[in-house]
Amino acid sequence: MSVRTDSENTPRIGWWRVFWYALPSAPITFQYHLVLIMFAAFGTDVLGVAPAALGAIFVLSKGWDAVSDPVAGYLSDGTRSRFGRRKSWMAGSVPPAVLFSLMAWAPPESLAGGALTLWVAVAIFGFFTSYTLFEVPHMALGAELSQRASERNRVFGSRQLLKIVGMVSCAAVGVQAMEDLSTARDNALVLALGVGALYALTTVASLLYLPAERADYQGRGSQSPIRALRDVWGNRYARLVLFVFFIESLGAGGVGVLVPYVIRYIQKEPHLIAEMLVVVHGVSILAVPLWVWLARRWEKRRLWLVAMFIGCAGFATTLLLDEGRSWVLVVSSILVGLATTCGSTLGQAIKADIIDYDEYRTGERKEGAYFAAWQFVNKLAGALMVGITLIMLDLFGYQPGQEQTEATKAGMLFLLGGMPLIGYAIGIAVFLRFDFGDAQHARVLAELDARRAARDTPVGD
Repeated sequence: MSVRTDSENTPRIGWWRVFWYALPSAPITFQYHLVLIMFAAFGTDVLGVAPAALGAIFVLSKGWDAVSDPVAGYLSDGTRSRFGRRKSWMAGSVPPAVLFSLMAWAPPESLAGGALTLWVAVAIFGFFTSYTLFEVPHMALGAELSQRASERNRVFGSRQLLKIVGMVSCAAVGVQAMEDLSTARDNALVLALGVGALYALTTVASLLYLPAERADYQGRGSQSPIRALRDVWGNRYARLVLFVFFIESLGAGGVGVLVPYVIRYIQKEPHLIAEMLVVVHGVSILAVPLWVWLARRWEKRRLWLVAMFIGCAGFATTLLLDEGRSWVLVVSSILVGLATTCGSTLGQAIKADIIDYDEYRTGERKEGAYFAAWQFVNKLAGALMVGITLIMLDLFGYQPGQEQTEATKAGMLFLLGGMPLIGYAIGIAVFLRFDFGDAQHARVLAELDARRAARDTPVGD
């Protein structure tokens, strides 16, 4: 499986290489979402950690993300290694990810009280840090595999597809295995060992089958993490995409948090909760190849704008939800799934184009810094949506396990549909100012190629 090239600077990458690149995304996403979804109940009800202490651990871990994400991006940008500046960090993330996952899900049974809390804190912080050390370099590597628009769409589309497979597997296997608290401890150990081994194997296979990283990118990171962040913020195209991505992440986070509430208390069909979540993920799986195919015919920034309008329609449809109207949530899930998948697929390719523009402006290659910023925005949006939802439900008079008032139901629908609808409308208005399309990107690449040729031409020739 060799990489075809038209020239040294325009490598072509086939489908098998794309597959090997994306493959580790499934098991690491499984691990990450299992911690997010199930560890709170496991930690309090099985291990015996105090709820307040466990809540503080998760809150503080999000604060740590503000440090670990940009540091991981900066360090991988500046790494010099014969194995590659991205591959080195991806390989190095495997042992701690497996270790800290085992620490979290299988602590010694003799631990209790403060010792147990400290053990869990180290495990959670360690696992999230290990996840960052893989995720940020992995996204950066995707931007470096090819500068061709169609290939970047395939690279990030495949990555998103495998991440969705990881989410679906987590819901279908991981969550099911952890629902029975009497067997959760034994099942957690099996899951940690099995998925950890799968993550290690797929990462090693990915690194072996992928082509060598570009040597001309090594040593061209930013001189400091502060300067790298300043360059990201100073890039007006990056600022626009960061804002839009934040809006979309809030909307997607709201769907995940609120769907169980509205199905149980408004639609009154709690047996459909799992089915509705499968619909959301199922639509995303089908939408990835659809958006990649469409991007072969239309400019991806225009497709992303169309997707935002589809998202508005989906969230507006949600406002019609009422008892017995299952079709409303199905239609809304389809539309919202289509919309959010475009941003997580073509939006990632647009980010890669913006990084090329940064090289045009600064002469540096700092994919890690850029993807670290976007990764942090995604995490921040998810954490905020969970917090906002819980606070607003309390303000709306939500009573657990009881019939909700009409005002409370209206508040739930506003959180699920109305608030994201407003956010998407603002996102559309902002994104209309984004004018860095395929033609502009082609001119940037032509200038970068000319500079590279000038550097490589011996003096006097």
